[in-house]
Amino acid sequence: MITDFNALLNKCKALPRKRLVVCGGEDEAAQLAVKRAADIGLVSPILVGSAGKIKEIMTVTGLSADVIGTETPEEASAAAVRLVREGEGDILMKGMIDTGALLKAVVNRETGIRLSSLLSHVTVFSVPTLDKLLLATDCAMVIAPDFADKIGIIENAAIVARVLGIAVPKVAVLSASEKVNPKMLSSEEAAALARHFAGREDLIVAGPYALDNVISEEAARRKGIAGGAAGSADVIVFPGIEAGNVFYKTAVYLAGATPAGVVIGARAPIALTSRADSEQAKFYSIALAMVVENETDNSRD
Repeated sequence: MITDFNALLNKCKALPRKRLVVCGGEDEAAQLAVKRAADIGLVSPILVGSAGKIKEIMTVTGLSADVIGTETPEEASAAAVRLVREGEGDILMKGMIDTGALLKAVVNRETGIRLSSLLSHVTVFSVPTLDKLLLATDCAMVIAPDFADKIGIIENAAIVARVLGIAVPKVAVLSASEKVNPKMLSSEEAAALARHFAGREDLIVAGPYALDNVISEEAARRKGIAGGAAGSADVIVFPGIEAGNVFYKTAVYLAGATPAGVVIGARAPIALTSRADSEQAKFYSIALAMVVENETDNSRD
């Protein structure tokens, strides 16, 4: 099982080089992350966007890459997605471009690369206080997931968990309390999701939980909560994007966590982080997407 980003990186080094398409290559942090990945033989990069700006930044970062010039974010998104669709790219990465613009091209019925009914974002956190990686979803993409969406969100997160070597992921569906409260919709929905997945041998889904109950074995013990994902969750599922996004920013900026983010549900994984995220977060997102691409590609063979 992969328990830290060093182990993730070691796994990547044993994989064939991947063709990485960066949409919005006018991003210095993204270029530095891509250069780091290219320098150790992980990727062959293609940068899409404003050619002049991309090349200007390349003189600073020292990155060597193919560049495809476009005039607008919409053109950049369409061109980047087309490269993946036509088999010229293995992984898509978000650079200095709005997430909505990129995903609009991804889900286009005629020219996109959407594969499943739901695309969702999975964040893998390395947190200083934990001795393993923690998966969280959806912190960045699905704005108002309904019950069916959350089923898809859980299934997508389980894909990433298994790629990291977690054979039977423990998934905790969060609310503000571990008790079902009819005045708190998220608690009722968490319980319903647990019932929906009951009996699965490849996945444990339990809830509702408050966050402390699934992160801390001591908190779970003091509250008398056992079994399911109590004290040892591999994946945490948020009621909505507001809670997920607040957790993401809190973990990074107050707890010193390092995130890596990937979108699941397209023909190729999409390395996707916030434009404000660090070079390191973008680098590990590339590594995560590489492992996901390799494992899911093998499963389709």
